[in-house]
Amino acid sequence: MSSTPDTVVLGTGFAGLTAATRLAEEGHHVRCHGDGAVGASLQNFGQLHSGAVYAPVLPEVAAACWQHRSRWSGLIDEDVRLAPGLALFGSPGEVERYAQAWSDLGIPARPLSAAELDGYGVQPSVAPAAAFALPDLSVDVAAVHSKTIAHAATRGVGFARPASCAPVLSGTEVVLWSTDTGYYRPDTLVLAVGHRTVHLLDLLGIQHPLAISNLPYGVLEGPVPRLPLTYWLDGDLLAVSPQRDELRVALPGRPGGPAEDAVEHYRIAAALSARWPGLPAERVRLQWGQVAEPVGTGPDPSAVVVDLRHPPAGWGQVENLIVCLPGKWTTAWHAADQVARAVASRS
Repeated sequence: MSSTPDTVVLGTGFAGLTAATRLAEEGHHVRCHGDGAVGASLQNFGQLHSGAVYAPVLPEVAAACWQHRSRWSGLIDEDVRLAPGLALFGSPGEVERYAQAWSDLGIPARPLSAAELDGYGVQPSVAPAAAFALPDLSVDVAAVHSKTIAHAATRGVGFARPASCAPVLSGTEVVLWSTDTGYYRPDTLVLAVGHRTVHLLDLLGIQHPLAISNLPYGVLEGPVPRLPLTYWLDGDLLAVSPQRDELRVALPGRPGGPAEDAVEHYRIAAALSARWPGLPAERVRLQWGQVAEPVGTGPDPSAVVVDLRHPPAGWGQVENLIVCLPGKWTTAWHAADQVARAVASRS
């Protein structure tokens, strides 16, 4: 194997690791450049989605989560599982719509009796009109990420620090400067760096339709009660996800920024207080996550994978560049398959 890889992946989050793994499995000599951190997924709630939450509203995302769920199974063992998933409904109005969507996708959601719900330790302020056990999990994302790195290495993926590689646009190709090899042109460069994709494409002078959205969530630090991963799927659509020493709390994303701290903090704390008055909502600390999304394409696509050899409208042409942005970290394998197909079509 030569020291210069034919395929380079920039990014060692879940998008980069799964893309690199798939390409290595296809026989490519792959090197993954990154700092080894989880990246944007550290902002994630640690939810291994079955797709149930998205089923009636974002069916493409739901299908991508569910169809590729089994590919995480070897990386999700007992030491990274933190809590099972529940769906609660404050009124019966939405139950039928969600239940039908789950049935259409084949997602097993089991109705729970009041006694079974008590067994989960869930004590909301108002008894839900309906409750379901979901095949979702709250997981230790950092631990899953470490296992994903190890899995990629077993498939032959090489790793290098980001400082050892700098992309430069030369005509309609991207070349890399490496401390090991100087300038070289990889056959394929996969850009999988999450919201930093926008900044890097701008630096390279490559046209794109992406924009960064800032999305708020709350962190309730310990001591906190042991709760399951719980979604209220009507009303305020509250999600509460336990991590090792904290609870993370979210409402449907409303793009904003730190200037709206007070408004978003109140919105999240008020929703939490209304559902779980026993939780100290006054201790909620507001955080902002960042995502890169195409402008004007609708909500949360299951994956944005763009082969710039044949760019769609709004993108510049680059012969050896593929942009990879999964809609969720749990849809990363779905995006990785699209990357592998794009690379195969170049042969």
